[in-house]
Amino acid sequence: MDADHLSSRADPVAGQIARFAAIHGAPDSAPDATWEALRAAGVDRPGLAFAAWAQVTVLGGLVGPIAVNSPDIGSLLEDLERFHPLFGRERIVLTRRPHAVSVSLRAPDGLPAHPDTVEACFALLCRIIRSVAGDRAGPSRVALRRARPDDTGDYEAAFARQVAFGQPADACVFTSESLRVPVPDADAVVRSMLRPYAERRITHHRVPWTTAVTDLLQDMSQPGLAATARALAVSPRTLQSKLMQEGTSFAAIADDLRREQALTLLSQPDLAVTAIAARLGFSTPSALTRAFHRWTGKAPSEYRREAGVFDATADF
Repeated sequence: MDADHLSSRADPVAGQIARFAAIHGAPDSAPDATWEALRAAGVDRPGLAFAAWAQVTVLGGLVGPIAVNSPDIGSLLEDLERFHPLFGRERIVLTRRPHAVSVSLRAPDGLPAHPDTVEACFALLCRIIRSVAGDRAGPSRVALRRARPDDTGDYEAAFARQVAFGQPADACVFTSESLRVPVPDADAVVRSMLRPYAERRITHHRVPWTTAVTDLLQDMSQPGLAATARALAVSPRTLQSKLMQEGTSFAAIADDLRREQALTLLSQPDLAVTAIAARLGFSTPSALTRAFHRWTGKAPSEYRREAGVFDATADF
């Protein structure tokens, strides 16, 4: 995902993870927390288990048909890097070297993704590549930050080769030879038709952080910086930094939203100011009055009077 923007659509991968969790009785939560809930529910190595269960259509929409119709494995990886924001919140990163390409996965805040998310991604990638081009097209090496478990059989089966554990970074490495392996059933016409549309989707897919925060606050019963940052999969400090780059702050967005909500609610004559204050999270009606005066220079009752709204409650 682009470091300066957020996806404007639901995350299909997160939806699949939630369904997988529900099957195993794990609570619905953010993807990273879901892995821990699955482990607590008795699912060993939940990232690998999810990758074995998931439909390859987890890629969602255009991305799957584009990827499997790539002419070779190198092009398939490039398409996944380019269009990954259309189906996942993490960011696939390709590091190109003279004789190999290394695939890694980054969280929205730029840090390495959760270990189980990495393992699910790498295992799904290997499944897809084996299904379209055979075993010889798979990675030459898989490196994981996770400490070496007692039994590595599940990992070797998922990646079709030995895995290096306890490494400084997670990486799925493809040699130049494997990158050139063709995808036998690829349809160049299908790919050429879909890629331009996917490019347009990518262009319109990202929204400013300010918009994302505003949309979230409208849906949250108890909006706060920490909860909002958690919902956007970043730290509060990172969120504040992103908003500052767009010329605003979390407090300013929350204040503007409260103002708009207050104006809307005050247009309803059957709502008492005490009820409006409670609905907007003010501790007392007086606190709402002070804030409203700062926003408009008027008291709520004065605003209602000037707007021609008959105050049926007459509590202010």
